[in-house]
Amino acid sequence: MLRYLILPMLIFTTAIFVACGGSADTQEDSNLPDRIEMFFIYEENCASCDGTEEFFALVNQHISNTSYPYVIETINIYHTGGDGRFSELSQYLLGVDSGTLTLPVLIINGLAFQGMNNIRDNFNEAFLTAGHDLFTRGVVFNPRYMRTGPELFADFYANPDNITLVYFYRIVCPACQEVEPLLENLPREVSVDGRYVTVDLVRINTRSGNNRERVLAFFDAYNVPNEYRFVPIIFTATGFYTGPERIAQLLEDYIREISNIGFKFP
Repeated sequence: MLRYLILPMLIFTTAIFVACGGSADTQEDSNLPDRIEMFFIYEENCASCDGTEEFFALVNQHISNTSYPYVIETINIYHTGGDGRFSELSQYLLGVDSGTLTLPVLIINGLAFQGMNNIRDNFNEAFLTAGHDLFTRGVVFNPRYMRTGPELFADFYANPDNITLVYFYRIVCPACQEVEPLLENLPREVSVDGRYVTVDLVRINTRSGNNRERVLAFFDAYNVPNEYRFVPIIFTATGFYTGPERIAQLLEDYIREISNIGFKFP
């Protein structure tokens, strides 16, 4: 799995804000951080202005009572060492030159959100995704090592003798939340032509890492029309099912069809 690179801290160039809103599962992998790490980089050369006020208003609004522990490093590029720290973070966490990014920038879980509008629109979901990745899956995304092209699904495996369902979702998607109870009751085995077949469910959060490229690969491989290119969506060996109603029908009936055996990733 991908590993998170811990960078040396230049304390005199940054301000650190730490909060723990409850307990979280500890990770056995010592290479992983013990909390969600966020980096807010901005530019402010006005002595009477606070360049972080709007950002921390978002923090208080969305995650002040979170169960995930987190740490925020704020970096003003006009402060001593700030521009160098920005360059360092951009290279190590994103694999890009800092000059290609538009300030302010929020870096979280290997993704960069540029501009306050973009940060505001994505902050809550990005934080929840980072928490789920770190404390449930035990990974932190690093785009410098991401798989692309033919290797996009190199870490995925589908047993040819089982029924494999690939489920794409978003954490804050209301329709996805409707589907969750159906998936929780998904049988581990079903009867197909008189024999029991194992059911494998692969969950992929489209807002995590480069999973956007993965869902696009499925859309193209299955020739999904534009009007159905949304989540929640489940892909089987022979087709796709979108929305709670069609997914419910799939899980009740179609999952027992012999044609659903022999899934292959694009």
